[in-house]
Amino acid sequence: MGRVLSRLALCRKEKNSIIEDIFVCMEPPEKDLTVSIMQQSGIRLLICPDQKETDRLLAASDIVQIEWWHHPLIAEWMCKNNIRARLIVWSHTSGLHYPAIPRNFVALPHVFLFTSPVSRKVIIGESTVDISESTNRVDVVHSSGGFDDIPLVSRSKQLGCLSYGYLGSLNFAKLHPEVVDFIKAVEIPGFAVDFFGDPSSNKGLKAIAEKAGISDRVNICGFTERPYDVLGGMDVFVYLLNPYHYGTTENALLEAMACGVVPVVLNNPIEASIVSHGHSGIVVDSPGSFSQAISYLNSKPDERCRISETACREIRARFSLEHTEKQLNDHYLSVMECQKMDFEFGPIFGNSPAEWFASCLGSYRSFFAEGGGTELRKRRLQHPVLYEKSKSSVFHYHQYFPDDPMLAHWVTMLEDDLGHAGA
Repeated sequence: MGRVLSRLALCRKEKNSIIEDIFVCMEPPEKDLTVSIMQQSGIRLLICPDQKETDRLLAASDIVQIEWWHHPLIAEWMCKNNIRARLIVWSHTSGLHYPAIPRNFVALPHVFLFTSPVSRKVIIGESTVDISESTNRVDVVHSSGGFDDIPLVSRSKQLGCLSYGYLGSLNFAKLHPEVVDFIKAVEIPGFAVDFFGDPSSNKGLKAIAEKAGISDRVNICGFTERPYDVLGGMDVFVYLLNPYHYGTTENALLEAMACGVVPVVLNNPIEASIVSHGHSGIVVDSPGSFSQAISYLNSKPDERCRISETACREIRARFSLEHTEKQLNDHYLSVMECQKMDFEFGPIFGNSPAEWFASCLGSYRSFFAEGGGTELRKRRLQHPVLYEKSKSSVFHYHQYFPDDPMLAHWVTMLEDDLGHAGA
């Protein structure tokens, strides 16, 4: 998301746009590369400003845009501050699973923007009309920063000896928990997948591969600050995600396709809305069909190159920076015709950290019910996102609000789950 927002701001600045971006970060960024680029380019960015400075900025702004993905600090800020603004909310989580997007939150601002048409269809249906009288517009704007800075790579039509890789989060809330089974099913000698991502987020992946007898097929390569160099060396992008993952625009997938890496994805709603089977990639639904896809790409170099060229061409056009900028600019100009309004978030999300967290549980709310015993524990353990240390999990909320007794109770409950599971 940092890449997307920074590239949008830089694009506007280079064009001398009438739109001036000012960014407010609630905490120091984990990685400062994007921040440095923005600051060097003269884009104003405030990190942890005090309340008085934030209030002054809000009052002076023509439009306030909240980048939302249910982060604990954003939840706290929203629920402790009633604001008067022309308000846009850009949701960077799909809402298909956890965290859910409350319908009354979608109805609140002047404009609510999803980042995938799948989210809009699931949450508010097929209707193109407003979902409440207080909402001027509900729309979809993909969170894409374009690909003009990503080099085009010429792909060879070699037979065999292909490079297979994954780039992204390695935790099982995002990566398919049975990804090793998919890899093991491939019958091509020498097949292996290079995994690029923070290894601390899934220390057990290599051990699972070793237990399955395929440790030579799973290479943990660590986090890379040069993703395009990595993608330039890949032929096939093995992007097998958890069916309950929280992602939406899937920028890692888009960037791989823009580099001409042929994607193989599961038939999850978000990925299937991006990859057209047999046209811009391969969509699979089981270890067996994954094995068939790898064999097909390995033995059909002409088809592999055709899919590569199609993916590169269509993704660069469909998710261009110019397209994202135009869509947002159209919403900004429309909202400027509206009057500022008073907004209160407490009635939607609640008044305590535990209520803020629980407000977006959606269908997962039953997992936090009292009782249920072993059966409920088994159901919870099927959803790794619940046990994440970040990603808006209860552990994430408890990290920021350790004095909330209900959050502490839920954390203890989930830690007990892990103990019983031998995790």
